[in-house]
Amino acid sequence: MLLILIVLAGAISGIIFNSVGEDANSQTPMARITVESCKGGLYGVGPTTKRVTLEENKIVLMHEGGDALPLSTTSIKISGYGNSYQGDVGNGGTRVEGDTEVFYENLSPEKKNNTYVSRNSATLEDGFWTIGEKLILCGQDSSKYVNSSVKVSVDGDSNTSDNYGFKADSEILLRIIDSKSRNILVEKRIIVQHAGK
Repeated sequence: MLLILIVLAGAISGIIFNSVGEDANSQTPMARITVESCKGGLYGVGPTTKRVTLEENKIVLMHEGGDALPLSTTSIKISGYGNSYQGDVGNGGTRVEGDTEVFYENLSPEKKNNTYVSRNSATLEDGFWTIGEKLILCGQDSSKYVNSSVKVSVDGDSNTSDNYGFKADSEILLRIIDSKSRNILVEKRIIVQHAGK
């Protein structure tokens, strides 16, 4: 009987220790991310000499402190007035404009444009976004991918090329999210500066 009690006590303490250990390991990370710059404009709109390209829509983010963020479980959602493209460029496609939502499912190089990888090579190298590292997002990060990890919808319509531009001088809302816990790590309201300025 005493032996059964000792075995039971050991099993219970093991369960408690494991669940406490799991909670400690699954804590939501905390990080201080600042916006170094945000430039852009609606893609292909206005006089030819003042038109903004998808590549010129850039947001530069800097990790200033706190935990290293795993690229595979960190998402970014950007909302504001913008535009995207439907169909093939130069093959009967059209621009769509309105309330635009951009969702980076994760920050890893998987299913993104090669320029995303080269632009962010130092940050992507070890799989973590750490203090002192920049992350540069661009309106063409998903180009050439059918099943992109960057999703774009305009006025609720997700049938887009998954590229984006945001209206200059408008406000966008940027959220960095821990996809494991679904908690928002950072939330920023940013004014888009015109890419030509």
